[in-house]
Order: sequence, then structure tokens, then C-alpha cells
Amino acid sequence: MEEEIKVDEKFKSAFNLGYRVAEELKLRTQILKDQEKLMANNPMHMGMQQFIDEAHLSKSKKLDNSLEQSRADSIKKKKGKSRGRGPSL
Repeated sequence: MEEEIKVDEKFKSAFNLGYRVAEELKLRTQILKDQEKLMANNPMHMGMQQFIDEAHLSKSKKLDNSLEQSRADSIKKKKGKSRGRGPSL
């Protein structure tokens, strides 16, 4: 049996506001780095951190996909070329 988790509406709206602010500003790191310990439980701060974490994951996925594509392209380019050593077998 699944348990429903209820979230306070004020918390939810503050979290979403923090997320939207970070998205609008295209944040990659926290604005208030020195204040992380003080604001760790702040819902707006948590929303901003969520966006930053998702942005890092998205960037690493894009980088991984780019590396895979370039490897595949280089293999395709090499395949079938004899490089001056005669016909490939």
C-alpha cells in the first residue's frame, strides 16, 4: 500500500518559486554559497538547488551523448579505409 505524502502549500509554492528563479537566471551554482548551512531547510533555496542539480545532470548527459556520437562517427570514418596498405579484407 502506497503512502501519500502531503506537502504544505506554502512550502510547495516557495520551492517552485525558487526553481523558477534559478531557471530564469540560468543558475549553475548557488548564489549564496556561504549561506548554505543557514538556508538548507529554506524551500526556496531547495528549489534553486533542485534546478542546479538537474542542470548538471542534463549537461553531463549531453556530454556523454556527444562523446558517444563522436566515437561512432570516427569508427564509421575508419571503417573500410585501407590507409594505403592495400585492400581491406
